[in-house]
Amino acid sequence: MSTHILLKKFNEIYKQTYQNTLKYIIIHCSNLEDVNDLLQDIYIEVYKNLQKKKQKEIINMDSYIIGIAKNILKKYYRFKYKTNNIISINEQQEDKLVICLNEDIDLELDIITKENVEYIWKYLKNKDIRIAKIFYLYYCLDMKISDIAYEMQLKESATKNYIYRTIKELKNNFKEESGENVKK
Repeated sequence: MSTHILLKKFNEIYKQTYQNTLKYIIIHCSNLEDVNDLLQDIYIEVYKNLQKKKQKEIINMDSYIIGIAKNILKKYYRFKYKTNNIISINEQQEDKLVICLNEDIDLELDIITKENVEYIWKYLKNKDIRIAKIFYLYYCLDMKISDIAYEMQLKESATKNYIYRTIKELKNNFKEESGENVKK
């Protein structure tokens, strides 16, 4: 297969499967800061398989990519566990989330700044990992609450509660920091 045809095929596969792969990785990874590394590893493996002509007639490309993603997740976390590495912050992923949060969260539009959004992201990372995942899926991937609940095997009401309670906590924290009186 020529390089041009190979790249064209890879780009088609990437465009077709990226959103579902991203969603799968976010739901199944234990640290949101690993998402970019995992996605890169997955698509490198897909590219290698295309080069080796392993990809002949795949009926369901999403399932094929998710299968690769499962294997990459296992390898990645097995390696992390064995080496006991401390995972460094992936600034590019954090910047992307900061942009998503900045565009989508309407806490109080007049008080949102880049620093506030960074504070929100840090706050979310310190909470239960489910909350950070739910916020990412809801605000960055524009998933419906019912879809998030289904994918994360939660009740829809629990998913709503995670979102709305956390938003309320964030609003209260910003009011306290700005010196406003908070009604409790």
